[in-house]
Amino acid sequence: MRRWKPQPSWRLWAASVLFLLIAAAAIYTLIPVGRALALPPEAWPINAELFAQGLLGLALLSLAGSFGYQIVATATLWYGLDRDGLYIYWLGHRMVVPMQMIERVDSGITERGANGHLLQQIGYFYGRGRLANGQAVQRFSTVNPRRALGIQTSAEIYLISPRESAAFIQELEQRRRIGPIQQLTPGLEAGPIFFYAFWTDKVVQRALVLAVVLHLALVGAMMALYPSLPALIDMQADPSGQALGSAPRYQILFLPLASALLGLLNLGLGLALYRRTSVGARLLQLTTVGLQILFLIAAVTILL
Repeated sequence: MRRWKPQPSWRLWAASVLFLLIAAAAIYTLIPVGRALALPPEAWPINAELFAQGLLGLALLSLAGSFGYQIVATATLWYGLDRDGLYIYWLGHRMVVPMQMIERVDSGITERGANGHLLQQIGYFYGRGRLANGQAVQRFSTVNPRRALGIQTSAEIYLISPRESAAFIQELEQRRRIGPIQQLTPGLEAGPIFFYAFWTDKVVQRALVLAVVLHLALVGAMMALYPSLPALIDMQADPSGQALGSAPRYQILFLPLASALLGLLNLGLGLALYRRTSVGARLLQLTTVGLQILFLIAAVTILL
């Protein structure tokens, strides 16, 4: 198999600069939060402003992580050719395009939708989409689709940008004329390192989004109400509602901490189990949603 590197692009350098800026902003935002939580629990300055600052810092950190992922994906992108097909590699993943499925190679795609949205242009043009004419497209190009090669199949177009594109087209056409030795199965062969199948599972995605939203609602509500709480709060009650014991108010913050730890435990188990039983992994994430609801109910019971 011959390997072809993609054309160099300014997008990789721009993404790297943005990654450093966003990461620095995240650290700058989170440092005061860390200092506040380093105080004794009785002196924690818990309030809505601290929650907003922490949430902003975590959002910036997540955005920096997304940029970092795309930078590594761009740096590891390359194309392969042999008699049987075209292969696109990045981050341990492999997209397989059987040679017998390739109908032609177009130079430049100008239809609306070829570029994708702004977030699909970080580092390189990536992601699946649909052109204005209704045809599906998959982007693996470090240059604008107008200057990329469009590998046309009956099902979709693959946008790539190999260096020495003229030599690439010539070799591809030669291999098409010779014909394949074996029939390949088209599609994505996901690498194991990033648990691609788990993260792209629709049930898992929706359960995780809902669990995170519920958890943020729990944390936000508790931190907003925290300054108005008395120094001692009733943490236990008998069936009639009579208080059985009091505790320092900071102990109520152990509720979101416990819910976060249980959620992370279910997430880790789901990642480990998904390849063997996807149903079990999905159930674990749905269980996390149920746990967040139970912790919300517990917090409301204590606070109100």
